[in-house]
Amino acid sequence: MSVFISPSIMCCEFDAYDAFIKSFEDKKIEVIHFDVMDGHYVDNIMLGTNTYKELKKKTDIPVDLHFMCESPERYIDMFQPVAGDWVCFHPETTHHPHALLQKIKSLGCKAGYVLNPGTPLSYLDEVLDLLDYIMIMSVNPGFAGQTMVDSHLDKLSRISKVVEKSGRKIDIIIDGNTTPDNGRNMVKHGATGLVVGTSSLLKDVDNFNNDYETYIRYINQGREKV
Repeated sequence: MSVFISPSIMCCEFDAYDAFIKSFEDKKIEVIHFDVMDGHYVDNIMLGTNTYKELKKKTDIPVDLHFMCESPERYIDMFQPVAGDWVCFHPETTHHPHALLQKIKSLGCKAGYVLNPGTPLSYLDEVLDLLDYIMIMSVNPGFAGQTMVDSHLDKLSRISKVVEKSGRKIDIIIDGNTTPDNGRNMVKHGATGLVVGTSSLLKDVDNFNNDYETYIRYINQGREKV
């Protein structure tokens, strides 16, 4: 099965949302990435409830709400995710990550953990039965345009082995610096999905329309794992 991509709406020009969404629908994009930043867990502040509600009015494509927030349960209540959407958070930001995963699934959403470059894999040990996906940050979170940290591919390989050993269908999605060459290596090391932004595809609508198929073909050349 081909690796899927998740375009980051944060990287799209606001006045071009309609054009981007039409392109996403034409290309049968599986899920749109949506960053929520509180200015505390990360320095940046991004994408609020009104933007989410407007996006849901514009398309039926599921939205992946990535909460880069302290106490993400508060923000999840504010956003009121729609059944069928994806919801992920950083496990170190809440006192009860297991309970929060259960809550997300009770809403009819896919539940995910986000692991930063410095977050240990041990956070996965007791929750693999609840996870639908793991998002791995190849950069430290907060701002677009960063370069991949050196240890990322090794960490990705280790997580891929954990998922394979679990015997469960858990997607492994990479967020950060998914350039064509990086993306192909990420797929080779176990990624099943890639969040794409300005470093890869979303420079503008025309670039996305023109380069999407080429990007997909190129990254899928990495499907033979190391």
